Amino acid sequence: MTGHLIGFGLAASLALIVRGWMPAVLAAGIAATIGVHAWPGLSRCCTPPPAQAGPAPAPTGATGQRLTVLAFNTWDAVREYRSLARYLATAPADIVILSEFEEAKRPLLAEVKSSYPHQVSCAAGRDCALALLSRLPLAESGVGTLDPHGLDFVWARLGTSLTVVGTHVQRPSSDPHLHIRQMADLTDFVRRMDGSVVLAGDFNNSLWSSTFRRLRDATGLVPTSFFTSTWPAWPLPLPQVALDHILVSADLAVLATGTGPALGSDHLPVWAQLRLAPTLDRVPRQPSRVISRLAAAGPHLGGQLLADFGGEHVGARDLRR
Repeated sequence: MTGHLIGFGLAASLALIVRGWMPAVLAAGIAATIGVHAWPGLSRCCTPPPAQAGPAPAPTGATGQRLTVLAFNTWDAVREYRSLARYLATAPADIVILSEFEEAKRPLLAEVKSSYPHQVSCAAGRDCALALLSRLPLAESGVGTLDPHGLDFVWARLGTSLTVVGTHVQRPSSDPHLHIRQMADLTDFVRRMDGSVVLAGDFNNSLWSSTFRRLRDATGLVPTSFFTSTWPAWPLPLPQVALDHILVSADLAVLATGTGPALGSDHLPVWAQLRLAPTLDRVPRQPSRVISRLAAAGPHLGGQLLADFGGEHVGARDLRR
């Protein structure tokens, strides 16, 4: 809430100077602060992303290949998901990351199967409450938990060079220490990955946050948008804070970003259209990294991930390239 504190502080300072108009100045300052924070999210709201990749093969590293990723916190207090099902039926993105997607919403997966035939979910039987939906074929996919602080994630590899990871970090208002530790685990996990990576989900922090800055500095990931407010969007769509993010590695160019419509959740969806940048713009690979991104993070993965790799999810046998 750093931006709000700055706005309210300026309004209060001005009100102390113009004492005769103090209530009016305070009210105007509060309204202006709220409006300024809502504008970045609402100004790019509800416009669908550009044309999608369609049924073409998944990106394999070819320059110019486009991919649209959408992240959305569906809010565990909302049980009616019809508006979300109708929205996803329009296939608004190539890859969709859903958080707070618990057991009650699991029937939605079958309803959008025709639009998103490739799905990874941990909504059944666990507290993970995440889902990854894809219009494009997945070379490998699965779910996992980062130990020791229990950060769940879903992941998918498209082709041989691009990995998408979706997660939902504990909010600091309920447990600030756990939030910091989970962000540290996530930072170390992503830092050990090589190749192109897209990290998306509800991080429960904003660009002002020290944990968000550490994630960017340590991994080299770049946010696809800045100050695009996504929360709160209920009971009124007047978002104030950017809690939902899509971050990408330096070899992915951001073509367009925006937010989706209010769908009954307290968050707005956030999306970004990406393009693999020309080879000359890519970050050089470390030649010593001979194992895959997920295998490299093996010491930081919980037993649940290994169990999932050996179970119903693809990619159980060998994560080496």
